Amino acid sequence: MICKKCETECDLRAGKALRWLKFFFVSLVASVAIAWIACLFINPELRRGFVDFCARWLVAAIAFPFYLPFIIPPLYAIVSLCIAIFNCSKWLIHAEKELNRVSEAKLVPWEDVSSALILPLFPFIHFFILKELLTRQKETLDKNNLESETPPRWALPGILGGGIAIYASFFLILSNKSPALSHISIGCFIAFLILLFASYIKIIRAITANTRSLYSLPEAVSTADTPTDTSPTDTSSDTAASTESDNGTQEQNSDDDRAEASIICQKRARKTIFWFMVCCTLFLVNIILNDTLLKLALFFLIFGAPEFFLLAMLPFLIAFYKFCRWLLCIEKELNRFRSEPVPPWGTLISALIPFIFPLGHFSIFREQLLLQREALEKNNQEFQDIPKWGLFAILVFGFFMQVSLYFYLGETIAAKIVTFIACIVLLVSYVKVIRTITANTSALLSPPETDTPPTDAPSDTPTDIS
Repeated sequence: MICKKCETECDLRAGKALRWLKFFFVSLVASVAIAWIACLFINPELRRGFVDFCARWLVAAIAFPFYLPFIIPPLYAIVSLCIAIFNCSKWLIHAEKELNRVSEAKLVPWEDVSSALILPLFPFIHFFILKELLTRQKETLDKNNLESETPPRWALPGILGGGIAIYASFFLILSNKSPALSHISIGCFIAFLILLFASYIKIIRAITANTRSLYSLPEAVSTADTPTDTSPTDTSSDTAASTESDNGTQEQNSDDDRAEASIICQKRARKTIFWFMVCCTLFLVNIILNDTLLKLALFFLIFGAPEFFLLAMLPFLIAFYKFCRWLLCIEKELNRFRSEPVPPWGTLISALIPFIFPLGHFSIFREQLLLQREALEKNNQEFQDIPKWGLFAILVFGFFMQVSLYFYLGETIAAKIVTFIACIVLLVSYVKVIRTITANTSALLSPPETDTPPTDAPSDTPTDIS
């Protein structure tokens, strides 16, 4: 039976998150629209630039009281954004905690919330967090023969594509190459903002409906320690029973160790993918801003501020560290299923050889997938494969990326475009491969399901007592 108090709490948190999201989007769209309409009457050709016009407008609103009503929507947008972030964070933590109560695959609420607060990367981070939450909810509800709510197909791509399109249109507004381009960019910014708003509304409502359905499920408990009724017998049977008990305890400990190892591999995979996305985004932003971030980092290094240089390189160092930890974890767990174990550090060193790392990663990932396929098919378990282009994209585009970076140093526009495309393809390929290998490793570490009947059931055959 559904707990009415918990259901009410779920609806209240979702209602507050949706309400303040609506306030934020409406006030933001109103601010941009009012400024756009005002500039059409004051400066139709936008010779000074839309951003410059908005800055002068805000200064005039502060200086002259009769302009004050025009500054209310931007201020309300800032305030409502802060409140919306707070309420959406509370809603996400509540939804993930409720899923963890009944699901075997555990999510880390505070890790997801802290990642979601990196607003410059929100299209990528929010897309993967919400997709993971929806997938886990659907698996749990389907396993318990309950109906799950799914958002429209365009909702999740709307967050990813709409967020990227908003950034692209904003950069076009800043560039202001021509009046016509400025007007088109502002119109696209408003249109994609509405698409983003509709996507968030649909997804939050779907996740809230699934969370409400999860309340009817009991908490996930382990049945490994349930007591069994045994009658005292002779000394030999006591010895056999104690031996079976010890074996059962060892098997239970082994299953617990495997489950813990599976959770560790999943956590490290999520962190690796997250920092890969951070590095890719920073690199793409650096290309868009014409190497501003790179020049700034080199400026700090040349003029004796290595700590600022290390701070600029910190995301890349963290991504490198997370990838090494994930690879070591996978290799260590796969050694359970190898006839001849391979030293994990040897695999890691071969993956870090410069200039030929695409070939090293291709061979390592391919060997891991082949081993997982063989082990899973032997246990009659489902094997998750990746598209054929996934591994070959790492091999081909990895070398292609190195070649394009060589010409990229000459500040060739074509080389920058090619590097931009190669970076995105590599990110998608690595994310797909890391997720697939981690999922197969978790399947291998999960305890096999046995359908054997209990042995302590009473026998129907009569015994002859003479």
